[in-house]
Amino acid sequence: MKLDTLGSFFGNLFKRDDTRFMLGCGFKFSALFLFVSFLTFYLMWIIISINNIYFESYGFLTSPEFKEAFFDNALEIFYGQLPYVFGFVVLLFFAGLYVGKLLIRPFDVIGKYALSRTEGRNEAYNPDLFSDYKLLTRFSEFFFRYLEECLQEKVLKSNTIPPNFAKIRGPQFEKVFFFHFFLIIILIAIISATLVVFLTTEIQGQLVNLSISTIAKESKSVAYFISNQNKLIPAITYFAVSLISAGYIMLCFHLYGKVSGAIFGFFATMRSFMKGNHTARVHLIGYAQIRPHGRALNKYLDHIERECEKDKNKVKS
Repeated sequence: MKLDTLGSFFGNLFKRDDTRFMLGCGFKFSALFLFVSFLTFYLMWIIISINNIYFESYGFLTSPEFKEAFFDNALEIFYGQLPYVFGFVVLLFFAGLYVGKLLIRPFDVIGKYALSRTEGRNEAYNPDLFSDYKLLTRFSEFFFRYLEECLQEKVLKSNTIPPNFAKIRGPQFEKVFFFHFFLIIILIAIISATLVVFLTTEIQGQLVNLSISTIAKESKSVAYFISNQNKLIPAITYFAVSLISAGYIMLCFHLYGKVSGAIFGFFATMRSFMKGNHTARVHLIGYAQIRPHGRALNKYLDHIERECEKDKNKVKS
């Protein structure tokens, strides 16, 4: 029975649009770090291969046993870093889940409040002003107070829209939310880049020590070649840090784009309803993760319309 319950739980995770969006965020966060890590390891492995060719040209690593031992030791260095990589990937996945939840949470708050009021539960609408979308949060509070007045008076009435909301004609850039959201992404990027630097430095140190201890002591020219790799490997580190930083910044704008249009869609519907278009409903195209919350708001508007039109003689325009 427990296995059936667990299977049902995970099955629902992949069926719901909002949870699929959150899982997708987690995958993107972890996949970006994983891609950069393996790319860095691949570049480091190329350096090992170049070392192999260089050593062979000087007559080293000609013995199959010696060559195999050298590469086995090099592989052990990489294998030793894998637990750090995969452990951090798991943490990044859950960080991505949190970011996904953060993005859709304001819509979730609206949807849950609308559902509770439709079902007759007297719950308060309490958005988090610190991390919610400024346009949607401020106007939704104003809008839901208006709906409560309509329910109390049993009248669907038009309402004056404040000038700062009346002039909005398209999606607005949520500076405060984006700043807080951007800080979270940058923090994740810094931690990821720090781990990449740590792993690369560890691999570099162990590779140089391995080469010097096994080969370089027999030739000054080989020792010079190996020691000067300390100038080459940091270039790989800078490349990895730049790539992971740019990747997370691009991911930040990509994920914000997944909700920016929906913010205006909710706002425009609320404003239109208040101006007298009582058939206005939320219709989102391309925002599957937010549509359930839009449907909850639409049901609430249907409920308001039914309750207020029971006595059409009381309707005011």
